[in-house]
Amino acid sequence: MRNKVTDALLHIIPAGMLLFAIGRWPYGYYMLLRVVILAAALLLAGFLYQRAKSFTIWIGLFLVVAIVFNPIVPLHLTRAVWAILNIATAALFAGHYVVARSQFTD
Repeated sequence: MRNKVTDALLHIIPAGMLLFAIGRWPYGYYMLLRVVILAAALLLAGFLYQRAKSFTIWIGLFLVVAIVFNPIVPLHLTRAVWAILNIATAALFAGHYVVARSQFTD
């Protein structure tokens, strides 16, 4: 069962790591980033499916994130494209956290 702390960690840690990734880091950081984003996106998609019992746009977005950031078959994109994807994905995690908190705290 998820609680507020777990829910926050599943959103805030990936979002923060994605924003930090805009800077220059060793290659190992980006590999760790891929693993963390993949795990968080799949966990959130799974939790959302358990709750909704049907496919939602949030599930689809998190599955796309999991595919793009997967470390097994990595996409090789330019640094500029990754910067845009990192910011957009951080916004997705943060946006979902805000929406989910407002829906389930009422």
